[in-house]
Amino acid sequence: MNAKVTSVFLYVNDIIRSRDFYHEVVGASVVQQLSEYEGGPIALVVLRLGDFTLMLHPQDAHDEEFRDQRVGIGIHLQIRVSDVDAFYQHCIEQGAMLSLSGEPVDQSWGWREFALRDPDGYVWSVYQDKSNGQWTS
Repeated sequence: MNAKVTSVFLYVNDIIRSRDFYHEVVGASVVQQLSEYEGGPIALVVLRLGDFTLMLHPQDAHDEEFRDQRVGIGIHLQIRVSDVDAFYQHCIEQGAMLSLSGEPVDQSWGWREFALRDPDGYVWSVYQDKSNGQWTS
């Protein structure tokens, strides 16, 4: 069996703010925005990062499911970039002061990375693989 993770579905508090964060800061392309009815509030935003799909859905439609939970807790995602220092600088220029770890640092396993938190608390490791092929996707 050959499996590949192709997408993630994130529940968010403010779908417009999250869409803008992933589009303007992270660089994802907005593929689709859907409402349940014409003129209604956005119910789903679909974004693409390379061949990966990121789907955003408003949490408030599922308040009962999230009553005792907080969005963003318990998940840690990763984004590989070609130049982590340039991406970090881009985040600062975009006003995304949502860094958890400060400036990018070299890790013993060959990554140069920093941690970024999105508007809902989802944590992303933004990294550049400098392991000379030890880590492959």
